[in-house]
Amino acid sequence: MIFHTTRAYTPRVRRDAPGAWETTVTTTCDQPAQQASPRDHAGWLALARATASGPGVDDPDGRHTGRPQPRGVEALRRAGLLALPIPARHGGGGATWCTAYQVVREVAAFNGDIGLLLGQHYLLSWTPALFGTKTGRERLWADAAAGGMLWGGAPDPRDTSLTLTPRPHGGFTLDGTTAITAGAVLADRLAVGATRAGTGEPLMVLVDPAGPGDARAEDGTAGAQNGTVLFAGAAVREDDVIGRPGPAATALLASAVQLMFAQLYVGIAEGALDAARAHAVGRPRPWPLGQARRTSGDAYLCGAYGGLLAQVRAARALADRAVDDLAPALHGAAGAAGRAGAPSREPAVLAATAKIAAAQASLAVASRVFELAGAGSPRARPGLARFWRYARTLHDPVAYRQAEVGREFLTGEFPPERKAPP
Repeated sequence: MIFHTTRAYTPRVRRDAPGAWETTVTTTCDQPAQQASPRDHAGWLALARATASGPGVDDPDGRHTGRPQPRGVEALRRAGLLALPIPARHGGGGATWCTAYQVVREVAAFNGDIGLLLGQHYLLSWTPALFGTKTGRERLWADAAAGGMLWGGAPDPRDTSLTLTPRPHGGFTLDGTTAITAGAVLADRLAVGATRAGTGEPLMVLVDPAGPGDARAEDGTAGAQNGTVLFAGAAVREDDVIGRPGPAATALLASAVQLMFAQLYVGIAEGALDAARAHAVGRPRPWPLGQARRTSGDAYLCGAYGGLLAQVRAARALADRAVDDLAPALHGAAGAAGRAGAPSREPAVLAATAKIAAAQASLAVASRVFELAGAGSPRARPGLARFWRYARTLHDPVAYRQAEVGREFLTGEFPPERKAPP
């Protein structure tokens, strides 16, 4: 497929960048738009904002919330964002993990469903560095970048509910049912954990859902495409066995997942604040009891938004600090040694803490903006409702993270003992 796109975007004004700005993205290529990929942090973020605010991703009226969004995935593919963290020598964008996490946040500010898809894709496409061999990851990355592939699946290799059975003439078949956290419908490849028949060895494998055999989603949330997937005789090539998940690499991936959710939640909260601000500024008349000439001068509203903004900015700073501490370990997994070590206790605790703070901020903001917008806001500004839905349906319970952080504070033990592959 050939894409010829020239489009100028003017995203919403962000609170971290004063004033409006405009950027133009030009793409002309035979493959997914790798030539459009910038090579520095600022360029990637500008491209992410432009793509997320454009057709296919941004959903200001919430019409596509909770539904499969192939146009959104295609927009990411055309922009070259799917290959962002893959090393440049293998055809990817060569961006750092600090950049990748912030790109997820920028996309989530416009569309939480697509933000989750992108974040899970980045983590799953990095599993060859965590669990695989140098040769294997180079081949898988080259294929993913060249094909503009979206990886879905479940970034928890400890889930070994699937069975991988060797075939007499090479390769394997995959059978069973497992939970997919993102990309169950639109993903080009699914990365899942499985147990090898006969030996019980835990493995991470890559499955082509359009390949021989059967791989189909049975239920779940359509927007982010998480749910249950049934595999029945799905073919897996020997080259698509990513590797054996060791305890250290599994722990590193677990912390990386927590940070992805933290950035997702911060993005959702920032998007909700942007939409609420536009509603407040555009309100034709201030509240009668506010004793202000303009809505933006209402002391009650200013105080409420100030409190929410402080909460979100604190969560954002904590999430960015946690990424800075964890990123060296993620990059080290793709180094010459090719071995992923478990994160030290401090970065792991910080990652869990960041997720707690970001989840609480997103839930608070997504709910409170309705109160501040007043009666009829869901009808007048349906965009506010989508952020509430994102915050409520794209998070998992933080109670266990709170218990982990509290246990570390009281006893010095972190993380608690978990079942891991032998």
